[in-house]
Amino acid sequence: MGNMKRTGMALIACLLATGEGICETAAPAPAVEKLPLYEYGIIGLVATIPHYRGSDEYETYAFPLPYFVYRGEVVKADRDGVRGIFWKYKNFETDISLSGNPPSENDEAREGMPDLDAMGELGPALNYYFYRYGERNNLYFQANLRGAFAIDFDSGLDMSYEGVNSTLALIFNDSDLLKDYRARFHVSGGLQFADDRLHSYFYEVAPRYATPGRRQYEAEGGYSGFYLAGSVVKDLTAKLSVSGYARWMNIDGAVFEDSPLVETTNNVIVGALVIWKFGESETLVEP
Repeated sequence: MGNMKRTGMALIACLLATGEGICETAAPAPAVEKLPLYEYGIIGLVATIPHYRGSDEYETYAFPLPYFVYRGEVVKADRDGVRGIFWKYKNFETDISLSGNPPSENDEAREGMPDLDAMGELGPALNYYFYRYGERNNLYFQANLRGAFAIDFDSGLDMSYEGVNSTLALIFNDSDLLKDYRARFHVSGGLQFADDRLHSYFYEVAPRYATPGRRQYEAEGGYSGFYLAGSVVKDLTAKLSVSGYARWMNIDGAVFEDSPLVETTNNVIVGALVIWKFGESETLVEP
């Protein structure tokens, strides 16, 4: 599946081995930081995102979003998404995985083809924690399976099922290394897979859309690529924080790499945001 996939697998294996070593250390566990049961506010976001993985065209988005964190015993909503803790056993825990992509219009490689609608993904996930001291200090492996739905806002939120996506990822959160700077960081990396239906949505060229410079292409299911991501959050005050985010995506060896709609094998997403908390619960809990 290509050198990059083998590199990605080797990296994850190395990190897994490192995580096991951390679990076996005799160092005392840090105290779990108690946090408010809920927080709410607003986020100002700006991000530069490719039209799709493999596209060499990008769009920059800037918009506000609601900010809400809830740390209940069964349902949790935080920077990692919405989680339903319906089952937990030792280091294993269930999760809900969310993802999505904005719509793409007027892409040159897809000239004469339908525009890409916004995409939403939702499905179950299983986490294995190598160690966990609250939500801000943990290392875990996640396997998820998400259904993908295209959303046509021009037709009044018309939705259509477009296939299945899956990710095997290693996720690390830390608030100790940069605590003197009132900052914390997140690092993750993983392998991605999808079925032929989802790959067809992005990379297939039907006969009626084939041109002398864009041959007919039928997509298959399988390996979709590898990613590495990282972010840093810095608290400026008790209510105001800033954050930077970057994500590198590589599709060397992906089953759709030879699609005529693929213009590059590397993409980067960069973004920044401001978080303004309006309020929070007086009740503190161990996340």
